[in-house]
Amino acid sequence: MWWLKARRVHTHLPAGLLLFVLLAAMVQDGPVPLPSISLGTSEGAQAMLFVPLALTAVLFNCLGSRLGPAEDSGVRPVRVYDALLALGVVALAGPIGSALAEVTGSRAARTLDRNTAFLAGLTLLCGALFGSSAVLMPAVWPLLVVMFGLRGPGDPYPWTVLLEPAHTWYATTGAVLMLAVGIGFHIFCPRRPA
Repeated sequence: MWWLKARRVHTHLPAGLLLFVLLAAMVQDGPVPLPSISLGTSEGAQAMLFVPLALTAVLFNCLGSRLGPAEDSGVRPVRVYDALLALGVVALAGPIGSALAEVTGSRAARTLDRNTAFLAGLTLLCGALFGSSAVLMPAVWPLLVVMFGLRGPGDPYPWTVLLEPAHTWYATTGAVLMLAVGIGFHIFCPRRPA
């Protein structure tokens, strides 16, 4: 119980989930005109690409609110609890995306679980490596993907993950690997100072 209160999960996560659902319902398959440096033109990326940032920002905020000395000297598996929180956040994104895809017909909503898993893994990895200074990395990744990740209109490079269609096996594999690596680094790397 003290871990939930320390992480402010009971207040922050419901608000983040509500924002996630509202954003996904509002943007659906709508485009956002952003420049693509690799194409040299203004390419319309789907706004749904940025919706998982609502959950990953809340996750980063929850993981950042910790009781440092008490957690570092304690015997409870706090890092495992944190990893379970991240997995829970990712697990919630799947049914929400599927339900929105069924209700609204949005094809982009079917990518919410995969993209949330990738960005949550990136959040955990960067948080373990760089501490609280990594807060912007999950937000920067979608911008990098839009600016440099297209070979041609509607043809993303495989490394982008976020721009791939919903059932692309290598994008799903990349998202699962990023989540696994992020969780591994979060659990086993020593904490960086904030």
